[in-house]
Amino acid sequence: MTRECEMNGRSSLAPVRYHDLDALRSFAMLSGIVLHACLFLMPADLWPVRDEWPNYHDLEHNPYAILFAAIHGFRMPLFYLISGFFTAMLWQSRGLNSLARHRLKRIGLPLLVGTATIIPATNAFFFPPNPLTWMFSWLFGLAHLWFLWYLILMAAAFIACARLGLRFRHPAWWILVPASILPQFLMREGMIGADGSVSFIPIPHVFGYYLVFYLFGVFFYQKGVEVRRWWSAGLAPAILVVLPAGYFMLDPESMGLPPSSAIGMTAAAIGMTAAAIGMAYTWLACFGLLGLFRWIASTNRYWVRYVSDASYWMYLCHLPLVLGGQTLVVHWPISVHIKFALICIAVTVILLATYHFGVRYTLVGRMLNGPRVRH
Repeated sequence: MTRECEMNGRSSLAPVRYHDLDALRSFAMLSGIVLHACLFLMPADLWPVRDEWPNYHDLEHNPYAILFAAIHGFRMPLFYLISGFFTAMLWQSRGLNSLARHRLKRIGLPLLVGTATIIPATNAFFFPPNPLTWMFSWLFGLAHLWFLWYLILMAAAFIACARLGLRFRHPAWWILVPASILPQFLMREGMIGADGSVSFIPIPHVFGYYLVFYLFGVFFYQKGVEVRRWWSAGLAPAILVVLPAGYFMLDPESMGLPPSSAIGMTAAAIGMTAAAIGMAYTWLACFGLLGLFRWIASTNRYWVRYVSDASYWMYLCHLPLVLGGQTLVVHWPISVHIKFALICIAVTVILLATYHFGVRYTLVGRMLNGPRVRH
């Protein structure tokens, strides 16, 4: 079932609360804690904290590398898709001017504050800070807050397109799904998901990749597309078929299979095949999760709303804590699996506690999520 949404000007209707999408957005944000906790147990050259354990485990047989790939392949595309959806909803309910103010308040202001706090605290693990470079650390990289900068740019582009009269209701916008193969082709060979991007100057193919999902989210709302429960079946082939196929393209010989070149595949063919696998995994996982969360989280539950509110704060502040936790436990003589679990649990507990006691009902909480009433 679909519903057509009129987008000409301002609507007097209050926006509908999509509890399933709120929950899914928080899931995408909180999975970042797990994602970054995996990195010190992977052969990630640019990561500042490294355990010795991955030196003795091939990438293709490293469970944390597999978990990283599984999360990385859908997390940010899904987040941008949902962001595009809510952008279109705000446009309909409040108009373009209010949308612009809302984006600047909820995204631009946290990014501005983060340039003097969160970004320097994160970058301090990558290069030694000093009083002269601390406040300007964002010039060397936006750390994990690059996603806020991309959101601001995408919102600005969307507002400009809307003022020019562009609409996203025509079925031709489904072309965005296969179109994502083009920027995916430019990613690193065999990679599922997008390249990293921390620079203030966006990387064109990375920005274009996420813009596809953002615009699809706008279309998703304007066209009134509804993901039914059966879409959750997309998760099974994504995880059991497409993800292993991506690992085959990464290094087939380590899996006891002949190299791709041995079966007559050129470099271009290998790259396009890898891009098709990455595209298939991302869209299957996104649609699967949309269907799954609509099934399990479509009703209003206080604790789900609470975690959804907290997730923004938790994502903004999690990376310095994850890096600090990795630095603390990296040389402990205990199982790496316990180290990983301790980091994920400790960071989550600390962030939830700081949100509840120091953020939720304060000026910071109003900046991130609007005012909240004590229960």
